[in-house]
Amino acid sequence: MSELLDLATRIAERASKDEDVEAFLTHERNFEVKVFEGEVDALSSAEPRGAGVRVFADGKVGFAYTTDLSDAGLEQVLDRARANCRHSTSEEANGIAQPADIRNESIDGLVDPAFASLGADAKVRFALELESATRSLDARVRTVEEAAYADSQTEVALATSAGTSGSYERSDAWCYVMAIAEEGDDTEIGFDFDLARSGTGLDLQAVARSAVDRAVGVLGAGKIPSAQMPVVFDPYTAARFLGVLATALTAEAVQKGRSLFADRIGEAVAASGISLIDDGRVEGGPRAAPWDAEGVPTRRTELISGGVLASFLYDTKTARREGKTSTGNAARAGFKSPPGVSPTNLALEPTGATREDVLRSAGKAFLVLDLHGVHSGANPVSGDFSVGATGMLLENGASTRPVKEVTIAAPMLEILRSIRSVADDRRWIPFGGGYGGATTLIGEMTVAGT
Repeated sequence: MSELLDLATRIAERASKDEDVEAFLTHERNFEVKVFEGEVDALSSAEPRGAGVRVFADGKVGFAYTTDLSDAGLEQVLDRARANCRHSTSEEANGIAQPADIRNESIDGLVDPAFASLGADAKVRFALELESATRSLDARVRTVEEAAYADSQTEVALATSAGTSGSYERSDAWCYVMAIAEEGDDTEIGFDFDLARSGTGLDLQAVARSAVDRAVGVLGAGKIPSAQMPVVFDPYTAARFLGVLATALTAEAVQKGRSLFADRIGEAVAASGISLIDDGRVEGGPRAAPWDAEGVPTRRTELISGGVLASFLYDTKTARREGKTSTGNAARAGFKSPPGVSPTNLALEPTGATREDVLRSAGKAFLVLDLHGVHSGANPVSGDFSVGATGMLLENGASTRPVKEVTIAAPMLEILRSIRSVADDRRWIPFGGGYGGATTLIGEMTVAGT
């Protein structure tokens, strides 16, 4: 038994006969370095470690957390959670997750053995080389606004008085760079990233090349005449669209009347060949884990199957409200927060096309490389989607001119129902959650320009 799991078990064993106790502990080793103009601009190294405790009694729940893992600290955090429980509001759905045997639950590849081989100096050199490579690839790159390397090694342990106990480890590394290209009076920004289980798996040169191509590729961009036309999301923008959609696919959003998918189970909400999957165990997924933040084993959940809305995402509380079982989608920001329902790794299933196939089949279309104003222009309750976009005008798969300062718009359900194909070039984005985007062709949207 790991030290962390031993501590979690000791907390859970202190439950009295009229209550249930859940202990969630994490120990992280985090590193991040940002560079600017050949110098380290910021560097941080931290090792947060702590426990989040929930107490359930009489339909009530109380939460407290601590970084003091001494015997006295564990007793104090349990007392605070009990006090908070006594003063909370009772709800029948409150309750500890059903006991699960998670001790031997595991996922291959969550930890890269090479993670520890990269020391702090090597990580700094990586960021400096990323910036240097980005600068050197094109004379039009005036500066690199930011280049960064970051990684994290995390151990998670959970134990409950109901009998669930287990722990797992995961390693993560990511990098990103933002290039600024200039030509005449025009200045454009290009951004790209990579993620892996360790720094040795990151492709520095590919990230630099892509960021530069994105910056210089839209130099001279301008508006195009307004039209109804096919729109292609590249993997990054497709993932950002899924990030908006995801908030409407949780049971909590539906139960609170904050979802465009409410009362649509069994209804065709997307094109007939389209499936949307949340998979907490998918290889390489940034949120992959053997079990969720309540100790429920993760799984593959078909939210949309063949175009038909099949399910929502549930944690224990939202599932009990409907007499269902959790889909293993309880998530936490860390030991300092109680769990809430959230996607794990959400992505559209490929339809059997390559990126080149998708671009060729689009005809005259708008390829979207970046979205602007997503938080204000996309509404997962009403389904409205009207956001700014930058990209390329396509003709039979080839780029003909760069485009910016246009707006793309269509109701989200119309976008889903208009999807013609999803390529096999899925990329997971490391920002804002586990969303996998692929080159995706939308049959028609409004592109508002001049």
